[in-house]
Amino acid sequence: MKIPSKQIKPGMVGLSFLAATLAGIVSASEIWLSPTNSLSSINTLSYSGTGTRTNPYYGDFDYLMGHFVSANSKVHLGSGVFWTKGVNGLNTNEFLIPTGVTIEGAGEAFTTVRRATNFAPYVQANVYVLVSTSSNVTVGNLTVDCNAFDFYSRKWSNSIGGINLGASGETIEHVTDINGLGFRYSPEGFQLAVGNYGQSSNRVLYCTVSNFLGTYGDGIAPVGDCLIEGNQIYLPQQPAGVLSYPLFGINVVASSQGSLVIGNHVYGGGDGFHNDTGGDTNLVIANNVFENVCQAVALTGDSRPYDSVKISHNLMLMQTNYTIYQEQLFMVLIGTTRDGQTNQNIVVDGNIIGYYNDVPFTSDGSQGALYIYGSNNLHQLNQRISIINNQIDARMPVSFAGKISNLYARGNTPLNGTNFATANGLPGLTNVTGNQTITQQ
Repeated sequence: MKIPSKQIKPGMVGLSFLAATLAGIVSASEIWLSPTNSLSSINTLSYSGTGTRTNPYYGDFDYLMGHFVSANSKVHLGSGVFWTKGVNGLNTNEFLIPTGVTIEGAGEAFTTVRRATNFAPYVQANVYVLVSTSSNVTVGNLTVDCNAFDFYSRKWSNSIGGINLGASGETIEHVTDINGLGFRYSPEGFQLAVGNYGQSSNRVLYCTVSNFLGTYGDGIAPVGDCLIEGNQIYLPQQPAGVLSYPLFGINVVASSQGSLVIGNHVYGGGDGFHNDTGGDTNLVIANNVFENVCQAVALTGDSRPYDSVKISHNLMLMQTNYTIYQEQLFMVLIGTTRDGQTNQNIVVDGNIIGYYNDVPFTSDGSQGALYIYGSNNLHQLNQRISIINNQIDARMPVSFAGKISNLYARGNTPLNGTNFATANGLPGLTNVTGNQTITQQ
């Protein structure tokens, strides 16, 4: 049979397609999902609808995301709760978000993607709610509910995180993450994780992390270069009488070409900003509020040192519920840990450092405002360090240890006193003004 192709008028086809698209009926690059029957359909591989604005897909959310979402498409999630098994590598029909995909909800108060527990096999494992290993993925305008109450009540020592986008060009924006989990000495409960070693151009913008259930985890955990701006992270307050929990608001690892941590608010937990892996280069931490934290900025890289770091114009308030002094806790902690390491080109400028609610505790000398250290025995060095124009509560010790080359301090103002405190017999900040080299044990 001869196909009468010459009778087809291209102009009419184009107009028909345009009219259908404008009517919200057809879109090659966009699909719409409804939360209808999401909970009852989980793990059933069943669905209905056609994926258009007027007739969205609904049913098994994991199956729909795994079979109908192609690269570089946009997924519109309607109002309500979408239930997912999450991703742990053990459940069937898990999905990874393809490259270039945007998942957009109707708003943080309207769209929720929630981890479910009503399916078989229900297993104990480390889980993320949404995961991608591809580049240029965006997730925004929704709430991710890790729903970790079951693991917490069973005392299952696994981590449950919200989102993990593991390549370059990733964006998490206007996302609320709640009810995550991670216990001490188990895998960290990363909540909003982006990037990987050597990755770049990632962003976490205007997100909220709250109601973390465990004692070990990070609110925002970028690896590689990232912009972290305007986020709010609320962690449990450090309880009295126990060692500080490893709860970190923001944990940037292995910044290379540059990471910016600006305009964020971290409340509670252990460290407001933390890095103990991979070092950081070209890092700016500016205009943040680190409130009721054990430490504000802790840079103690296990494997790599720090180079070209600016800690500028942050408000740092140490929590005062800490009543057991078995650890070094400082608002700014910069150190080296391995033989031959050198931290260099670090500026601490214009910060306000004090106690939460202006209620100090009596330090044993290992807690305070600022501590820069290294080991002479391990040939460690901190060099070209500038500490300028900070306002520091005079009741908080400031100290230095190890070899420091070209330490420059000026314009720093003691608050609640006339002189800076000292720690462990080491010189305080007023003793190291000028461009000089000092060596302390």
